Formats: sequence, C-alpha cells, structure tokens
Amino acid sequence: MLPGSHNRAYQDFLTLLTVFNQKAIDLATDSAAYIIQQEFPDLQQWFEENIVGLDCQEINPAIIPRWESIQREIKREFKLLATDILFLAAARRDDTKSKKLKNISSHTTKLIGYCQGLLKNEK
Repeated sequence: MLPGSHNRAYQDFLTLLTVFNQKAIDLATDSAAYIIQQEFPDLQQWFEENIVGLDCQEINPAIIPRWESIQREIKREFKLLATDILFLAAARRDDTKSKKLKNISSHTTKLIGYCQGLLKNEK
C-alpha cells in the first residue's frame, strides 16, 4: 500500500496527464503543437518536484520492488515524452507534427497507465 503522500502525487499526476493528453487529441495539429509546447514546462516542473523525488522510505517493503520498477518506467517514459516534445517544436511539416502528436499521446497514455496501475492497488 502506498503512503498518502505518494497516493496524492500519483493521483494529481494522473489528472494532469489526462488533461494534457486530451488537449493533444482534441486540438488541430497546429493548435495542439502550440498548446503542448506552452504547457509542457509546467507539467515537467510539477513532475520533477512531485514525482521524481519520491522514495521508498514509507512504502511497505513487500511492494518496494514493484514500485521501484514502475517508478523507473515512469521516469523513462517521461524522458521520451520530453524528447518528442522537442522534436515537435522542431517539426515544420504537418505530417511530421501529426506523427509527433501521436507519439506524445502514446507516451502520455503509457504514463496514465502506470499511474493507474499504482493507484489501482490502493482500492
């Protein structure tokens, strides 16, 4: 079972990711690219302040290996998301922007799944 501080952090991260992903899906290519590039720094800062620093000190020892594995995947996937956002900023052609937006949505969806997996065991 995750401690309350971890649970809140993952729940808040899940909410932020869901909103971010919805914008990537709903908006036209140019609008989505602009919005994502504007809003990602805030998401990245929140991630670094609230998720990266989580440790296993308060976690039940029986679930530490699972938590560490998922936490590592979250960090890895977030780096991939950040990279695709950089590529989106450099993209000039609409088809390239569209591919990058799909990649961004895919990374975000994976991050959402990781958060849901951690939170699912809390219920």
